[in-house]
Amino acid sequence: MIDACNTTESVKKIDVEPFAASYERISSLEKVASKYDLLIVEPDNYSKAAVDTLNTPDNTLLGYISLGEVNKFRWYYPLMEEQGFIGINENWDSPYLNLADSTTRSILLDKVLPNIMTKGYDGLFLDTIDNVAPYTERSHLQPYMLEIIAGIKERYPKAVVVQNAGLFMLDRTHKYIDAVLIEDVATNYNFKRKDYHLRSTESYREKVDRIIKLKQEYDLPFLIVDFAKTYSLKKLARNRLDTLGMPYFISTIELNDISKGISSKQQ
Repeated sequence: MIDACNTTESVKKIDVEPFAASYERISSLEKVASKYDLLIVEPDNYSKAAVDTLNTPDNTLLGYISLGEVNKFRWYYPLMEEQGFIGINENWDSPYLNLADSTTRSILLDKVLPNIMTKGYDGLFLDTIDNVAPYTERSHLQPYMLEIIAGIKERYPKAVVVQNAGLFMLDRTHKYIDAVLIEDVATNYNFKRKDYHLRSTESYREKVDRIIKLKQEYDLPFLIVDFAKTYSLKKLARNRLDTLGMPYFISTIELNDISKGISSKQQ
């Protein structure tokens, strides 16, 4: 394993506002990209030529990568399936990866990662880190998750890396990342009922207080993605988020319609 105590070059100061995340195949790619300082996209949707037109000196373009599970439509799903899974995320029908398996980790670092970065992305958006959270049956995999994150920075030291959630690991991962993204701050999505709702005042304040504390402790940019579908809920979310002074983006749970998303500083 990579020694988590090893230091890397200092994190970059990047422009993160306005930002957006979109997993659809954006048709007017160049036009959309020019609107955002930071844009997170689904890398499998674009060729290297498309990335070249999307990536400009004025923006930061990040490719999505899932570290804790794999969608069944991924090109590398059969490779992961051969190694065996350890359960499934029923919300997305995505099997959990056995990160304790060295071959599984190698597929991520030596196959999936280069497949994204050789297209010309500025960096990566690291998802599903919460799959090894302390409250899960996979918490024992945290050292391997850390090894992967450290391995990403070791292989691509100049890449911009944004960590999604996984706050329980921030004391170990902060030296390898450039920003943190948090979902479900002002609102929340219920997968069983398939509906969106505003968080209770108490729950909202608890989340915000934790974010502020960690932001001060690690001196990293924090980005917020909230989920809402109706105009009224989007407005309520904006009223909350506008008071925080942090970059945010509001969209549907699928993040599949950037044209209807709302980004701070772009309203």
